[in-house]
Parts: sequence; C-alpha cells; structure tokens
Amino acid sequence: MQAYIWAVCGAVIISALASILLPEGKTGKFINGILKLFCLSVMLTPLFAILAAGELPQGGNGSGQTELDSGFIEYMFGRRAEADAEALDTAIESEFSIAVSAEILWDYAEYAYNVTDVNIKIENFGMYGDDEHIFIIGRVESRAKEMFPDAEVNIYE
Repeated sequence: MQAYIWAVCGAVIISALASILLPEGKTGKFINGILKLFCLSVMLTPLFAILAAGELPQGGNGSGQTELDSGFIEYMFGRRAEADAEALDTAIESEFSIAVSAEILWDYAEYAYNVTDVNIKIENFGMYGDDEHIFIIGRVESRAKEMFPDAEVNIYE
C-alpha cells in the first residue's frame, strides 16, 4: 500500500512539474492531457490487477467480521483498572483520612470491562484508635461496594 501511495504522489508531482515547464498553446495542452492520463492510469493500477486476476481479494479473515486486538484491549482495560484504583485510593483517603493501597482485578467478556475483585490494603489508620478499626473497615468496605457493586471487596490490614 505504501508503494502505491508513493507511486501516485510521484506521478502527480512529475505531472505538476511538467505542466509548469510546458509552453502555452496546442502542444502544451496535448502534453498536459497525456500527463493527466498517466496520473489516472497510475491511480487505477490496483483495479487493473484485480480485473486481471478475475476475483476480488478477501480482507481479514473472510467472515465479514473484524477481529479486535486483544492485546490492545487488555492494555487499555489495565490502564482503566489502574485509574479506578487511584480514584478509589483518593476517595477513601479523603473521606476517612487513612492511607490505603487499592488493587482492582478485572476481566473482559465480549469486550466489556468487568471488575471482579477489589483488594484494599490499609497501610495506616491515621488518627483512629484500636477500637475504631473495625468500624472504619466496615465503612471502607461499604464505600468500595458503592463504587464497584458487582465486585468482591477484600480488606487487609
């Protein structure tokens, strides 16, 4: 495809340069018409090849459906999971004033992003004492379930 594009660009540039240098009059018009036919023939070269072969080329897998790049989908959903984990960290840290580290496990079915597990590690309870740990853990769990209702939430200390 790249060679075809270069060929078309080259034909157009040669034609443009030649038309600049051509003299005015009947000879210039005749040569300009020849150059236009030359450009047209270069552009139609793939069509001539298809007609000579006698059949149309099949693109892709031939089934009429396009396959998606699963590596790219995994990369993008991985980036989305990282962004969701950062958003969860920020929400919990700002709401409860504790230091956490969240990890989001995901999968995709039919090219849809599904969060399966949310793992939250509480690194520092901050100003909360020993008696309030269980209460804070319950509130953090409910906040995570609000953000990801279909996921299983696990909290570690």
